[in-house]
Amino acid sequence: MVENEFRLDDYHLVEAGLTGSGHKHYIGPRYICRFCGRDRSTATFKHKAHAIPEFLGNHALILNSECDDCNSHFGSTIEPHLEKYTRPFRALNGITNKARKTPKHRDEQIELLHMNRHTRNLTIKLRNDDSVKWDEDGKFVSWSMSREPFIPSLAHKALCKIALSIASEHHLPLFEPTINWLNPRSEAGLRVVPTLVVETTTPGTQYRGCAYRLYLRNTNTFPHCLFWIAFGSYSLLTFVPTQLDRNPGVKLTSEIPFVPDQRSPELIEEFGPQTHEERDLSPDTLTTFPHRVQVHFEKMEQHGPPTS
Repeated sequence: MVENEFRLDDYHLVEAGLTGSGHKHYIGPRYICRFCGRDRSTATFKHKAHAIPEFLGNHALILNSECDDCNSHFGSTIEPHLEKYTRPFRALNGITNKARKTPKHRDEQIELLHMNRHTRNLTIKLRNDDSVKWDEDGKFVSWSMSREPFIPSLAHKALCKIALSIASEHHLPLFEPTINWLNPRSEAGLRVVPTLVVETTTPGTQYRGCAYRLYLRNTNTFPHCLFWIAFGSYSLLTFVPTQLDRNPGVKLTSEIPFVPDQRSPELIEEFGPQTHEERDLSPDTLTTFPHRVQVHFEKMEQHGPPTS
């Protein structure tokens, strides 16, 4: 994918990257926390703060500008909800977590779903034969997956935290409302309804790590900032509140564009079109979103119960 071809309406791409394993890369000045504003005189900076949580496949991109207290707060309050929200799709795509293992998924219909990260073979154990539909001629299998209950508003807050972690220092003043909202030492609130997120599946695409893009525009139309993050063949696109949203006369649309398909016509013909699902992450109570999955396969082996 060529970065300057990755366009969204009238937005400008201001940050972009792909991170996974390998050599560490660092963002921001050391010993000044961009979320609570404290330095070494009042906070500690002993632990490595990953700019993107490791469960999304990032093991190399480190945020210098995050104190231990903020790191612990985010890891115990908002990131667990993003982890649950994304787990089925990370399991499908074999995205390694902090322990460098691929997650396993279970729900009412799936006894076990697991991707072997070495062989890239997907194993699915069903609770009953009606859980999955398959088409051997078209070589695809489909089923419905359910996430473990999570709080959507906290999952969105975690996405905003990631966006501010990968943002360049000179862009941070634009995000003062979101920084105050994220600051554990602040009581500032921030709520936009609906809190839209677009989930996109792009068959045939496989980010082995985690790709990200940050977009800005100044058109007096909300949203002024969009954040895109992708792992495997799955991506999320949502908005991040900015100071520009508070300008007089701003038109509040809350519209999130679909990500353009960058694949060649040959790949689209082979693997099929993108699919998009628009979600509202504004609820602040436990919920779960079912999602219909369709996977193409080269070979499928069907195993019944062991015979006596």
